Amino acid sequence: MKKRRVFSVLFATILIPGLLTFTSLAQQRPKKVISVTGRGLIQLFEEDVGLTSALFRGAIGLEYEKVRSTSSSFYIVPAISFGDGIMGIRGRVGMKNYTKATAPEGFWWGFYADAGLAADWGVALTIGGAGVNVGYKYFLPENFVAEWSLGMMYLYRSGGVLPAIGGIAPSVAFKVGYAF
Repeated sequence: MKKRRVFSVLFATILIPGLLTFTSLAQQRPKKVISVTGRGLIQLFEEDVGLTSALFRGAIGLEYEKVRSTSSSFYIVPAISFGDGIMGIRGRVGMKNYTKATAPEGFWWGFYADAGLAADWGVALTIGGAGVNVGYKYFLPENFVAEWSLGMMYLYRSGGVLPAIGGIAPSVAFKVGYAF
């Protein structure tokens, strides 16, 4: 009986500080990240004449990510789009689901919606889309972060004298930022 009590006290003296340390580390984990993002994609459109056209599109934006739980976060990205005669503004909202309870750090998968206004060779366009992506966020010293992602999205454009068209677009993005 005395051995059991000694073991219980010893176990509690090891377990309780360990749990408190783990809990305090989780509470100190950054809850927000601001990143400068650059992304590019190749849009594949099926034109009226039966040809598939490929257009390079790029965007530079500022991403704000807010942790919702230990394994998920919400993000929003206002951006400027460019490429192949197009210039415009876009907005993206999405979710990241981290594979471990380490948000906002580590491997993640997510989904998003994208919308914007643009001018393509002087013609006003409305652009929209949705997609899925995967990525990994590295924490660097002093809470700086680096992140990459790969994805696939469906993009749709309409407006002006151009016919409404849609297509699949693979994308790649790289981000650097600060977590707080």
